[in-house]
Amino acid sequence: MSTQPAPTRQMKRAATLQLFRFTQSIVTHLDNGLDVMNPRIKNLSHDIDNLQNRIDDLPADDPWPPEFTDDFKALYGTLRRLGIAIK
Repeated sequence: MSTQPAPTRQMKRAATLQLFRFTQSIVTHLDNGLDVMNPRIKNLSHDIDNLQNRIDDLPADDPWPPEFTDDFKALYGTLRRLGIAIK
């Protein structure tokens, strides 16, 4: 029995929610006075916004691009490397 991939509409919703959580984790990290001047965090926030814009532009009927998943994993890895707690 093979599993079918989730429809793009569901993937977009789930990705948007997780990217929001990533952004909130960054805000909390900065509000706690951690790494306030770190330019990598500013770049990370910019990368999150860029991915969100690309997700928003993806038609719900198009297949989910594998590079979105790769970018998502890269963002997660960067958050972890920077010591930002993900909630």
